[in-house]
Amino acid sequence: MHAARALLSSGMMTLAGCAGVGSRGVAAPVSVTRADVPAPTASTVDLEGPDPPLATTVLTLGDVVREALANHPRIRAARADERAAEARVDASRLRGLPAAGVSAELNRSTGNTTPGLFFPAQGFPAIAGPVESKSLDGGTWQTGASVWASWDALSFLREAGTVDASLASRKASSAQLSVEQLDVAYGAADAFLLLLEAQEAARAASAAEARADTLVKMTRPLVDQSLRPGVDLARALAALAAARTAVATATETRDVRRADLTVAIGRVGVAVEAAPGNLLDAVDVTGASGVADNPSVLVADALVQRLDAERDVVRAQFLPRVDLVAALYARGTGLSVGGLAQSPASGLVPDVPNWAAGLVVTWSALDIPGIRARSRAASADYSAAVARRDDVVLAVSGQLERASAFLRGARGIARATPVALAFARAAEQQAVARYRSALSPIVDVADAEQALTQAETNDAIARIEVRRALLALGRASGDLGPVVSR
Repeated sequence: MHAARALLSSGMMTLAGCAGVGSRGVAAPVSVTRADVPAPTASTVDLEGPDPPLATTVLTLGDVVREALANHPRIRAARADERAAEARVDASRLRGLPAAGVSAELNRSTGNTTPGLFFPAQGFPAIAGPVESKSLDGGTWQTGASVWASWDALSFLREAGTVDASLASRKASSAQLSVEQLDVAYGAADAFLLLLEAQEAARAASAAEARADTLVKMTRPLVDQSLRPGVDLARALAALAAARTAVATATETRDVRRADLTVAIGRVGVAVEAAPGNLLDAVDVTGASGVADNPSVLVADALVQRLDAERDVVRAQFLPRVDLVAALYARGTGLSVGGLAQSPASGLVPDVPNWAAGLVVTWSALDIPGIRARSRAASADYSAAVARRDDVVLAVSGQLERASAFLRGARGIARATPVALAFARAAEQQAVARYRSALSPIVDVADAEQALTQAETNDAIARIEVRRALLALGRASGDLGPVVSR
């Protein structure tokens, strides 16, 4: 107990002596030595993970777009849909051609009708005759072979709308391929620019860490020599820990952006690095084209054309069906009719030649109400497609307006950040010089370095944001070429 009181009394005397050292009656801060403030250890500060197992592939913006267009599955699916639409056009054009073929039949049936029963088949005109007996006999052979042809004379009117609808569908498929290419290219390019921003942020964070480490190395000898209070070293170490935390956060963001880029180019599992090239330089801004060039508008317009053609297809259903038919055929029978001998091999060999040609007209009046209903439905679908096209035009126009506003803001920020960066560098240099001369506290240096880090990050990102704004403008106008080729 007495020892404790003596130790407490000694501590109070020490503090009183320190208070006497301070000027203007203010107690001088207690100095902190190297042993008082533990240096950061790897277990508490070193947050870097293991090196990536794969070799890093450095890609430019153009490389990224080419990789995405070559590898992404959405592009392959759109190309397959385009080929299917092309095949449907060929199929619809072939529907108007005449039908021609060959037919043959072999059956065994009763012979109480002339010249014997025969199942209906293409190329054999129906034959009817009087009943010759009422007996249910064992049956005879009936055979036949035919070469026939038929053509719907009004098919060119009926199928014209179908061909137009198929052509519009092919146009829509081609435009949809352009939509997929635009979306995939934009997604890959934007992911590339976001990765580039993350890389620049990580670089600025590393530079801030280096400055914080330099501040610690500059402050520690001053504290050891009691030229600076110990709180300065604690403040410098806190700034270093914060800088290392910022580096870890920036590294995490960069790695996530890398993963996003590999998905955007369709090559998951590949370690990529964004090569900035001239993307950090100033860029001239050009105007964008109108909404008519956007492939989404082209898809909507092609859908309108297809539904308009389908209205014509429904209207053509009011027309009658007019078939020109012809057949050259031979029959064989096991019956003896009119004193003629049966065909060879008991009717198995057709030996009686025949031909027939005619015009067959069919029209069902009871189909008219149903056709009218389908016509109304087709007209309603057409009106809906027109409204959806107008909605797409409105949406694309909104994208253009937003992209233009984005670009104006990005350009204004890009003009302001270099000035802010220059002042931040000058302020940081002056703060360090004043601190070395004991004219300012360490908090001024920490604040100046924090402002410099933010200014460096803002300046790098501002230039990239101009590119992102141009990219968004190109997407809205339907052409990314001028942005990617810069």
